[in-house]
Amino acid sequence: MPILVDGDNLLGAWRGRSRSDRDKRQLAGQIHSFAIAKRRRVLVVFDGVPETPPPSQDVLFSGHGRKADDLILALLGDEINPRGWIVVTNDRPLGDRCRHLGAQVERCDKFRKRLTASGGGEKPEGRVDVDDWLDWFGEES
Repeated sequence: MPILVDGDNLLGAWRGRSRSDRDKRQLAGQIHSFAIAKRRRVLVVFDGVPETPPPSQDVLFSGHGRKADDLILALLGDEINPRGWIVVTNDRPLGDRCRHLGAQVERCDKFRKRLTASGGGEKPEGRVDVDDWLDWFGEES
């Protein structure tokens, strides 16, 4: 079952994390490793426009003047079977609307436990992942 993550909401519920570009990149890396380890499709959606280009097509930004919630709902609405998706959010109105479309909703704390328990998130596996990480994280000054 694919997963759709409300990225800013997850970061806001994660003590010690912020909604900074750095923390968004770190979360995207963790989610990428989790997706590979679990062999699941996981999309993460953030508000606004990225400071640097997203690392993959599975990291989305809502764009100017649009909320991530709206993009999440549009993505579910475009699905043939939204019942096949899990949406990760603590945002009650968004969760209710996702349930109305047929998706399951998982709280951020539950997903965070699965994400950190997977052992993924710190180091990429395989040559392709290393190249992706180098492109995404690069050298920071």
